[in-house]
Amino acid sequence: MSSQKYPVDQKRHEEKDRLLKLEQDFLNAHRVRLDEEDDAKKRVLEAERLEEEHGVVVRMKGERKQNLEYEQSKLDDQISWQKFVSCHTRPDVAYESQITTYMTMVREERIHKVEDAMAKCQESEEIVGDLMERYCRAREDGRTVQQDLCMHYIHSIRDLEIEQIDVATMHLLQTIEQREQTNNSQVLMWWKTDSEHVKMGFWGHLQSKGFRAKQIEFPSAGARPVHIGLDLPKSIAMQSMGHMVGHSIGVRALYTTYDSVQGKDPSQMSVGGMIRVDLLSIPPFSKKVKTWTIRQIPPAGQELIKLPYPNTEHTMTSTAITVQPCKIEYKVPGHVLVAQSPTVSWWDAPSEKWSTEGITEIVWEPDARKVSFFSARLASFSITQDRHLDLPYKCWSMRPVAPLTVELDVQAGRYHLKFVITEDGLRLKGPNLPELHDVMYTEEVEDVSDRDNSTRRPRVRSPATLLKELQDCGLNLLPEDGDSEYLDGYTPKLPETSARAFSDLSEIAAFYDIASSTHNKSLPAERALVRIRENSLYEQFDPLDPDCDSDYTGVLFFPDKCSFVKSLECVSPCEEALKPGHHQRDDTSLTGVST
Repeated sequence: MSSQKYPVDQKRHEEKDRLLKLEQDFLNAHRVRLDEEDDAKKRVLEAERLEEEHGVVVRMKGERKQNLEYEQSKLDDQISWQKFVSCHTRPDVAYESQITTYMTMVREERIHKVEDAMAKCQESEEIVGDLMERYCRAREDGRTVQQDLCMHYIHSIRDLEIEQIDVATMHLLQTIEQREQTNNSQVLMWWKTDSEHVKMGFWGHLQSKGFRAKQIEFPSAGARPVHIGLDLPKSIAMQSMGHMVGHSIGVRALYTTYDSVQGKDPSQMSVGGMIRVDLLSIPPFSKKVKTWTIRQIPPAGQELIKLPYPNTEHTMTSTAITVQPCKIEYKVPGHVLVAQSPTVSWWDAPSEKWSTEGITEIVWEPDARKVSFFSARLASFSITQDRHLDLPYKCWSMRPVAPLTVELDVQAGRYHLKFVITEDGLRLKGPNLPELHDVMYTEEVEDVSDRDNSTRRPRVRSPATLLKELQDCGLNLLPEDGDSEYLDGYTPKLPETSARAFSDLSEIAAFYDIASSTHNKSLPAERALVRIRENSLYEQFDPLDPDCDSDYTGVLFFPDKCSFVKSLECVSPCEEALKPGHHQRDDTSLTGVST
């Protein structure tokens, strides 16, 4: 009898457990259904609120946009008036037809003298300056088509500058025997533009036989000393022998403060300009026959022959001649930030990449601001660095410091930068480095109260203009979406989310501290998080202080709304739940945040 009781009890317990499980599953399913229904109701209510607020937001944003456009139009009128009274004859870069007409006229103009080519380069760089100003304005407004158009013409005009220099160099070589020569039948010449954006030196050996190892140092000129030095090994002359009967060789060093291949290698950026070193073939000299001067005209396409070094096509190269490196040195402009151990690269045109192959013994002299190195080839050289060297920002924060004045702190990869934002624009407050003084201050002006002393006024520019100048200094604070490929774990935010955050935060920046959040990296592309804290008395708080974490309120941005959330920096993962008593609202929630 007892043996029969245990199976019955066991079955009774199993049946009870099964019924309890069914009941629990039913309750769970019921809760899920209720939660889904509740979420659906909330989404409907939220959609209704967003729809209701949409008209108000559009009206407020429209009024703000009109005000900004009005203020910008006044600045544009001032700029237009200054250009008008300056009486320059440059084309108006706002009209594409004027740019193309200018380029066509330059190409059709026959330039024979290097001096004329330098003058044309100076004129072209002034037009590039106008285009860069227009590019910066388009970048601030997010007009990508206008940005691409400006950069296209900037590169085209600078390519045209090099083309004009090549044409002038061609005519120089055809009449080189008329130039002043040394006792060793050598010529040494130097040119530069007024703004020193372009500098060129030429050395020629006017004998068909080779020369011994030669050190070339182009002279310094102008208020700012310039220097380009070359040590040419004897193997250059040996490899160039026989390239054409009766031809001599010359070396041209062309330095430009700009990089003509900028943007082609997305992982690298050049700093301090580019130096192009070319080994040139000097054609046979003219001959006097009675009263006639007979000059050989080179065939079309061979007016300017650039000889390769090392000459891999020459039969003697691989056997009798050992390729020896050339020593190259030049001065880097004073506004460029150079690392203690810089990287020098040459431009590999077929692969469109910067390469360090064959470059050795790089030496940087900070006091003389001179970089020197040995190269196994002649090419286009530049100091290079990772484009994302100063990215990502470790943290950033902004706080009001006076009426309509905000101070922005950015902790980049190498430097801690401070900016001041006012109605007039943006200025750099720090770091106080010698290389950045021209970016931070205007030219020296006389102090009216004390004529024995002079002061430098802070320079105020538009944001994109200032950041572009910093990029030219080697400090890249203008990230592109493509940079995320080289940064571990970073994904670009959606443009709509970024635009919503920029628009909303700009409206409260005069009264609230705004700080970055470490949780942003882990959020998906459609969401972005910042922290805000009211600061109507212009006090200074440390946004990184853990004790002040709860004093900041997390604001989570979406493409179409923003929300106050429970997120704290010291709590991971990010808490995206709404703060008690807050609804998900459109961006009117920020404009009314003080209530």
